[in-house]
Amino acid sequence: MRRALWLAAWLAIASVSPWLTGTAEAPSLAPSAAELLPPGARVAEVGLRDGGFVRARSLALEAGALVVTGAAGSRAISGVDTEGPLRTRVMWLGTDQQGRDVLARLAAGARRSLLVAALALVVAAILGLTIGLAAAFAPEGVADSIALIVDAALSLPRLLVILILGVALRASWSGAALAIGCASWMELARLVEADARSLSRRPFALAARAAGAGPARVATAHILPNLAPVLASVIPAAATDAILLESTLSFFGVGGADAASWGRMIADGLRLMPGAWWMSVAPGVLLATTAVAVSVLARGGRRATPFA
Repeated sequence: MRRALWLAAWLAIASVSPWLTGTAEAPSLAPSAAELLPPGARVAEVGLRDGGFVRARSLALEAGALVVTGAAGSRAISGVDTEGPLRTRVMWLGTDQQGRDVLARLAAGARRSLLVAALALVVAAILGLTIGLAAAFAPEGVADSIALIVDAALSLPRLLVILILGVALRASWSGAALAIGCASWMELARLVEADARSLSRRPFALAARAAGAGPARVATAHILPNLAPVLASVIPAAATDAILLESTLSFFGVGGADAASWGRMIADGLRLMPGAWWMSVAPGVLLATTAVAVSVLARGGRRATPFA
């Protein structure tokens, strides 16, 4: 129960992260005035009517111009249409090279990673269940052909396939999810086929066939509901893989070079190590913690599965 509550809280925080931590995508209008500030730095900030913002070590409004003070000194920006009062914020995890809040980007990256992982799992589950059940109930020649396709898919380097598919699908977050899902169904298909063949010899399946049910009816109405143990053992591990693969894709720039993603943040921070260590360390720790947490939740879910 506590694991379920923890997961629900994590999903809720990821969903409302833009309102909790502020904007994560747009850089500051004066990025050099707030770039690479260490964790705990206090900055001044003001919103703009066009949806942007200005962030700096110090801000002041003088004669209709916005005076911005950063590490390189002060400069005035005229013609800026500000919205709301000047306010002070604490950058709890520092800022990046464009003056963006690392904490806000971490929260946005959490939402992106969970969304990509969920979509990838749906794609992989649909493909794995469909192909596995088809192989279990198809004639011998068709089943052998399906097995050959699965073996061929497993022989390919998965990361390379995902990178190629991700680029082919225009490097969007949805394309990354589809690429991960289309390259992650093979193990599930094999397990579904093996379990479906075993279940098809059980009395309830034989009785359904004797009553006139066709293979499709037996597979969907009688076999599929009894595959819960297979799903409980495979889906959680696939979720962890999906989160790690999404970060790997974004690390290589697939999914948008400026997207708020843990992998992209790690890649940006590595270029600035060790001076801006927080840019890589913070998303790296959160990525590892999330992967371990999903595995722990999965283990608890398997124990609670009534069919296991």
